[in-house]
Amino acid sequence: MDWVERMNQAIGYVEEHLNGGMDTEEIARIMACPFTVFQRSFIEIAGMPLSEYIRFRKLSRAAYDLQNSGEKVIDIALKYGYESADAFTAAFKRLHGVSPATARKEGVKLAFYGRLQFELTIKGASKMDYRLVRREEFQVMGKRSTTPFGGGTWAIVKSDGSADALQKISGHFVDLGLCFGFGEDGSNDYMCGVEWAGANLPDFELYRYPAAPWLVFEAAGAISAHVLNMTWQRIHQEFLPQSKYKLSGLPTIEKYVSWDDAADRCQVEIWLPVALK
Repeated sequence: MDWVERMNQAIGYVEEHLNGGMDTEEIARIMACPFTVFQRSFIEIAGMPLSEYIRFRKLSRAAYDLQNSGEKVIDIALKYGYESADAFTAAFKRLHGVSPATARKEGVKLAFYGRLQFELTIKGASKMDYRLVRREEFQVMGKRSTTPFGGGTWAIVKSDGSADALQKISGHFVDLGLCFGFGEDGSNDYMCGVEWAGANLPDFELYRYPAAPWLVFEAAGAISAHVLNMTWQRIHQEFLPQSKYKLSGLPTIEKYVSWDDAADRCQVEIWLPVALK
Protein backbone atom coordinates (compact mmCIF):
# COMPACT_ATOMS: atom_id res chain seq x y z
CA MET A 1 0.00 0.00 0.00
CA ASP A 2 1.47 3.38 -0.98
CA TRP A 3 1.35 6.62 1.00
CA VAL A 4 -1.68 8.08 -0.81
CA GLU A 5 -3.70 4.89 -0.20
CA ARG A 6 -2.73 4.90 3.47
CA MET A 7 -3.76 8.54 3.90
CA ASN A 8 -7.14 7.93 2.26
CA GLN A 9 -7.69 4.79 4.33
CA ALA A 10 -6.85 6.73 7.51
CA ILE A 11 -9.30 9.49 6.55
CA GLY A 12 -11.90 6.80 5.80
CA TYR A 13 -11.40 5.40 9.29
CA VAL A 14 -11.77 8.90 10.80
CA GLU A 15 -14.98 9.48 8.83
CA GLU A 16 -16.43 6.16 10.00
CA HIS A 17 -15.78 7.11 13.62
CA LEU A 18 -16.90 10.74 13.75
CA ASN A 19 -19.62 9.58 16.15
CA GLY A 20 -17.08 8.09 18.54
CA GLY A 21 -14.83 5.12 19.10
CA MET A 22 -11.85 6.51 17.21
CA ASP A 23 -8.66 4.62 18.10
CA THR A 24 -5.35 6.40 17.50
CA GLU A 25 -3.53 3.05 17.53
CA GLU A 26 -5.63 1.90 14.57
CA ILE A 27 -4.69 5.06 12.66
CA ALA A 28 -1.03 4.38 13.48
CA ARG A 29 -1.45 0.81 12.17
CA ILE A 30 -3.01 2.05 8.92
CA MET A 31 -0.26 4.63 8.40
CA ALA A 32 2.56 2.31 9.55
CA CYS A 33 3.97 5.08 11.73
CA PRO A 34 3.39 6.52 15.22
CA PHE A 35 0.18 8.53 15.55
CA THR A 36 2.16 11.65 16.52
CA VAL A 37 4.03 11.43 13.20
CA PHE A 38 0.71 11.19 11.36
CA GLN A 39 -0.53 14.28 13.25
CA ARG A 40 2.54 16.28 12.26
CA SER A 41 2.25 15.21 8.62
CA PHE A 42 -1.47 15.96 8.54
CA ILE A 43 -1.14 19.56 9.66
CA GLU A 44 1.59 20.24 7.09
CA ILE A 45 -0.42 18.69 4.25
CA ALA A 46 -3.95 19.80 5.13
CA GLY A 47 -3.06 23.17 6.65
CA MET A 48 -5.02 22.44 9.82
CA PRO A 49 -4.68 20.11 12.81
CA LEU A 50 -6.43 16.75 12.59
CA SER A 51 -8.58 17.74 15.58
CA GLU A 52 -9.82 20.81 13.69
CA TYR A 53 -10.65 18.75 10.61
CA ILE A 54 -12.63 16.33 12.79
CA ARG A 55 -14.50 19.18 14.47
CA PHE A 56 -15.38 20.80 11.14
CA ARG A 57 -16.61 17.49 9.73
CA LYS A 58 -18.72 16.75 12.81
CA LEU A 59 -20.35 20.17 12.72
CA SER A 60 -20.93 19.91 8.95
CA ARG A 61 -22.71 16.60 9.49
CA ALA A 62 -24.61 18.03 12.43
CA ALA A 63 -25.90 20.86 10.23
CA TYR A 64 -27.10 18.29 7.68
CA ASP A 65 -28.87 16.30 10.42
CA LEU A 66 -30.58 19.41 11.74
CA GLN A 67 -31.97 20.27 8.31
CA ASN A 68 -32.84 16.74 7.23
CA SER A 69 -34.11 14.97 10.33
CA GLY A 70 -36.39 15.49 13.29
CA GLU A 71 -33.73 14.57 15.85
CA LYS A 72 -33.60 16.71 18.96
CA VAL A 73 -30.67 19.11 19.30
CA ILE A 74 -29.44 17.33 22.43
CA ASP A 75 -29.46 13.96 20.62
CA ILE A 76 -27.43 15.38 17.74
CA ALA A 77 -25.05 16.99 20.23
CA LEU A 78 -24.47 13.69 22.03
CA LYS A 79 -24.08 11.81 18.72
CA TYR A 80 -21.12 14.01 17.78
CA GLY A 81 -19.42 13.87 21.15
CA TYR A 82 -20.68 17.02 22.90
CA GLU A 83 -21.58 16.57 26.55
CA SER A 84 -24.34 19.19 26.60
CA ALA A 85 -26.58 21.16 24.28
CA ASP A 86 -24.87 24.36 25.44
CA ALA A 87 -21.40 23.14 24.45
CA PHE A 88 -22.73 21.97 21.09
CA THR A 89 -24.54 25.26 20.48
CA ALA A 90 -21.40 27.30 21.23
CA ALA A 91 -19.27 25.21 18.84
CA PHE A 92 -21.99 25.23 16.18
CA LYS A 93 -22.33 29.02 16.29
CA ARG A 94 -18.55 29.51 16.00
CA LEU A 95 -18.52 27.59 12.73
CA HIS A 96 -21.88 28.37 11.18
CA GLY A 97 -22.65 31.77 12.70
CA VAL A 98 -26.15 30.69 13.79
CA SER A 99 -27.62 28.50 16.52
CA PRO A 100 -28.72 24.90 15.88
CA ALA A 101 -32.36 25.98 16.21
CA THR A 102 -31.90 28.70 13.58
CA ALA A 103 -30.14 26.23 11.27
CA ARG A 104 -33.43 24.38 10.86
CA LYS A 105 -35.09 27.37 9.21
CA GLU A 106 -35.38 27.61 5.45
CA GLY A 107 -32.84 29.81 3.63
CA VAL A 108 -30.24 29.88 6.42
CA LYS A 109 -26.62 29.98 5.19
CA LEU A 110 -24.42 27.30 6.71
CA ALA A 111 -20.78 26.26 6.34
CA PHE A 112 -19.74 22.92 4.87
CA TYR A 113 -16.40 21.15 5.08
CA GLY A 114 -16.13 18.11 2.81
CA ARG A 115 -14.21 14.92 3.37
CA LEU A 116 -10.51 15.10 2.50
CA GLN A 117 -9.37 13.05 -0.46
CA PHE A 118 -5.68 12.64 -1.25
CA GLU A 119 -4.51 12.18 -4.83
CA LEU A 120 -1.12 11.86 -6.49
CA THR A 121 -0.53 15.02 -8.55
CA ILE A 122 2.23 15.94 -10.96
CA LYS A 123 4.63 18.12 -9.00
CA GLY A 124 8.33 18.45 -8.43
CA ALA A 125 9.38 20.47 -11.49
CA SER A 126 11.22 22.92 -9.22
CA LYS A 127 14.41 21.73 -7.58
CA MET A 128 14.42 20.65 -3.95
CA ASP A 129 17.85 20.21 -2.38
CA TYR A 130 18.42 17.77 0.47
CA ARG A 131 21.17 15.74 2.03
CA LEU A 132 21.36 12.61 4.17
CA VAL A 133 23.34 13.01 7.39
CA ARG A 134 24.16 10.33 9.96
CA ARG A 135 24.69 11.79 13.41
CA GLU A 136 25.84 10.23 16.63
CA GLU A 137 23.76 10.93 19.73
CA PHE A 138 23.55 14.57 20.80
CA GLN A 139 21.63 16.76 23.22
CA VAL A 140 19.56 19.92 22.99
CA MET A 141 18.99 22.14 26.03
CA GLY A 142 16.24 24.71 26.05
CA LYS A 143 12.76 25.68 27.10
CA ARG A 144 9.85 23.47 26.15
CA SER A 145 6.21 24.47 26.25
CA THR A 146 2.87 23.70 24.64
CA THR A 147 1.20 26.69 23.02
CA PRO A 148 -2.04 27.13 21.05
CA PHE A 149 -0.22 28.10 17.86
CA GLY A 150 3.03 27.58 15.98
CA GLY A 151 5.79 29.94 17.07
CA GLY A 152 4.35 30.40 20.55
CA THR A 153 7.39 29.01 22.32
CA TRP A 154 9.68 31.37 20.40
CA ALA A 155 7.63 34.30 21.69
CA ILE A 156 8.02 32.98 25.24
CA VAL A 157 11.81 32.53 25.18
CA LYS A 158 12.33 35.94 23.60
CA SER A 159 10.14 37.71 26.16
CA ASP A 160 11.11 35.94 29.40
CA GLY A 161 14.89 36.19 28.96
CA SER A 162 15.44 32.48 28.28
CA ALA A 163 16.95 33.08 24.85
CA ASP A 164 19.46 35.58 26.24
CA ALA A 165 20.32 33.24 29.12
CA LEU A 166 20.91 30.29 26.78
CA GLN A 167 23.10 32.40 24.53
CA LYS A 168 25.16 33.56 27.49
CA ILE A 169 25.58 29.99 28.78
CA SER A 170 26.35 28.34 25.46
CA GLY A 171 28.04 31.17 23.59
CA HIS A 172 25.63 30.60 20.72
CA PHE A 173 22.27 32.15 19.86
CA VAL A 174 19.20 29.97 20.21
CA ASP A 175 18.86 28.38 16.78
CA LEU A 176 17.05 25.08 17.24
CA GLY A 177 13.30 24.47 17.34
CA LEU A 178 12.21 20.93 18.23
CA CYS A 179 8.66 19.89 17.33
CA PHE A 180 7.36 17.07 19.53
CA GLY A 181 3.90 17.03 17.99
CA PHE A 182 0.43 18.50 18.10
CA GLY A 183 -2.35 17.96 20.63
CA GLU A 184 -5.94 17.04 19.85
CA ASP A 185 -6.79 20.75 20.11
CA GLY A 186 -4.08 21.72 17.61
CA SER A 187 -1.66 22.97 20.27
CA ASN A 188 2.04 22.67 19.49
CA ASP A 189 4.52 20.94 21.84
CA TYR A 190 7.78 22.71 20.98
CA MET A 191 11.23 23.38 22.41
CA CYS A 192 13.56 26.27 21.61
CA GLY A 193 17.18 25.57 22.44
CA VAL A 194 20.82 25.02 21.57
CA GLU A 195 22.95 21.95 21.09
CA TRP A 196 24.57 21.24 24.45
CA ALA A 197 27.15 18.65 25.54
CA GLY A 198 26.99 19.24 29.30
CA ALA A 199 24.56 18.42 32.08
CA ASN A 200 21.17 20.06 32.28
CA LEU A 201 20.98 23.42 34.03
CA PRO A 202 18.20 24.85 36.23
CA ASP A 203 15.18 26.36 34.46
CA PHE A 204 15.87 24.41 31.27
CA GLU A 205 15.07 21.00 29.84
CA LEU A 206 17.43 18.55 28.18
CA TYR A 207 16.45 16.29 25.28
CA ARG A 208 18.82 13.56 24.11
CA TYR A 209 18.71 12.26 20.53
CA PRO A 210 20.03 8.77 19.82
CA ALA A 211 22.34 8.09 16.91
CA ALA A 212 20.19 8.27 13.79
CA PRO A 213 20.06 9.16 10.09
CA TRP A 214 18.63 12.57 9.20
CA LEU A 215 17.31 14.15 6.03
CA VAL A 216 18.19 17.85 5.85
CA PHE A 217 16.29 20.33 3.67
CA GLU A 218 16.77 24.09 3.31
CA ALA A 219 14.06 26.74 3.31
CA ALA A 220 15.53 30.02 2.08
CA GLY A 221 13.75 33.07 0.75
CA ALA A 222 11.13 35.66 1.63
CA ILE A 223 9.46 35.32 5.02
CA SER A 224 6.34 37.00 3.62
CA ALA A 225 6.10 34.25 0.97
CA HIS A 226 5.81 31.66 3.78
CA VAL A 227 8.86 29.85 2.44
CA LEU A 228 9.25 27.74 5.59
CA ASN A 229 5.67 26.47 5.55
CA MET A 230 5.84 25.86 1.81
CA THR A 231 9.00 23.78 2.22
CA TRP A 232 7.33 21.69 4.91
CA GLN A 233 4.37 21.11 2.59
CA ARG A 234 6.61 20.01 -0.28
CA ILE A 235 8.45 17.60 2.01
CA HIS A 236 5.21 15.92 3.06
CA GLN A 237 3.35 16.14 -0.24
CA GLU A 238 6.15 15.51 -2.75
CA PHE A 239 9.33 14.13 -1.23
CA LEU A 240 8.34 11.65 1.51
CA PRO A 241 5.56 9.86 -0.43
CA GLN A 242 8.05 9.05 -3.22
CA SER A 243 11.13 8.35 -1.10
CA LYS A 244 12.30 5.21 0.68
CA TYR A 245 12.26 7.07 4.00
CA LYS A 246 9.63 7.73 6.64
CA LEU A 247 9.73 9.86 9.78
CA SER A 248 11.08 7.86 12.70
CA GLY A 249 8.92 9.47 15.38
CA LEU A 250 11.67 11.50 17.03
CA PRO A 251 11.08 15.28 17.24
CA THR A 252 11.86 17.12 14.02
CA ILE A 253 14.20 20.12 14.16
CA GLU A 254 14.08 23.55 12.56
CA LYS A 255 17.58 25.06 12.60
CA TYR A 256 17.38 28.83 12.15
CA VAL A 257 20.53 29.86 10.32
CA SER A 258 19.16 33.39 9.85
CA TRP A 259 15.83 35.19 10.25
CA ASP A 260 15.64 38.88 9.38
CA ASP A 261 12.13 40.35 9.56
CA ALA A 262 13.32 43.78 8.42
CA ALA A 263 14.91 42.38 5.27
CA ASP A 264 12.10 39.82 4.83
CA ARG A 265 14.66 37.03 4.41
CA CYS A 266 15.25 33.75 6.18
CA GLN A 267 17.36 30.62 5.93
CA VAL A 268 16.17 27.60 7.91
CA GLU A 269 17.35 24.01 7.79
CA ILE A 270 14.68 21.36 8.38
CA TRP A 271 16.14 18.25 10.02
CA LEU A 272 13.99 15.12 9.79
CA PRO A 273 14.96 11.99 11.78
CA VAL A 274 14.12 9.13 9.43
CA ALA A 275 14.01 5.36 9.05
CA LEU A 276 13.58 3.12 6.01
CA LYS A 277 9.98 2.34 5.06
